[in-house]
Amino acid sequence: MRFLIAFVALLGYASASAILAPLVYGANAGDVQAAAIDAAVVAQDHTRAAVEGQARAAEAAIQYNTEAARQVAESNRDLHENAYWNGVAATQNYVAAAQSQAAAVNGAAAAVRAAHVAAAPLAYAGWNAPLAYAGYGVHGLGYNGLAYHGW
Repeated sequence: MRFLIAFVALLGYASASAILAPLVYGANAGDVQAAAIDAAVVAQDHTRAAVEGQARAAEAAIQYNTEAARQVAESNRDLHENAYWNGVAATQNYVAAAQSQAAAVNGAAAAVRAAHVAAAPLAYAGWNAPLAYAGYGVHGLGYNGLAYHGW
């Protein structure tokens, strides 16, 4: 037990001498220079860490802005693409409507032609004889040179 007490006392004395030695004996030039170098290195490390932090923040801002610009461009492209295809669909609808109108007009014309063809047997009775021999064929009811020509 005495040994343990002596060991603790010796350990306490060594600790106190390491803490109190610079105050009692004074600092030598080498220790002061080493402390100044250590302080300069710590300051450089803090400065470097701050600059690297700013660089990472700037890079993150650039990436965020780049991604935002890409998303805006993609949205604009989608809007323009949709507008283009909507225009194509509208044009196709207009064409289909025009074709429907043309078909309706052709149907009406076919009905008129059918009515004229139904009256064609009268042409055989001699009403359109000059037209029949002129190369038009006998296709309709004609009087005073009016006739339907079905070529």
